Amino acid sequence: MPEKLLWARLKTSAQNEIPIRRQFPVLGKYILDFFYEDLQLAIEVDGNAFHDDRTEEDILRQQEVEAIGIEFLRLPARFVLRTPDKAAELVLSVCRGEVQLEELDTMFL
Repeated sequence: MPEKLLWARLKTSAQNEIPIRRQFPVLGKYILDFFYEDLQLAIEVDGNAFHDDRTEEDILRQQEVEAIGIEFLRLPARFVLRTPDKAAELVLSVCRGEVQLEELDTMFL
């Protein structure tokens, strides 16, 4: 559900300004929620509406994908569900280079 909500806001930009892809396969065994090829950026929505924790499996998957040069932007599901427009704008700001991933490290702690 949160992924669909975010995609509803990103797809116009995906068609025009920033070509973000949805359900992007990588390494032949993983599917990223979203992917922006120009920056080699995976955009993942973590958890569900009630629990935003990442599983050990998520952490291992991220390490494998990062090993091939893809960086991650992780958004808590609650953030996407409560403020989908802000979540989409944050993604687009990162894709445009207006916000650096390092600036977001503590945003959702």
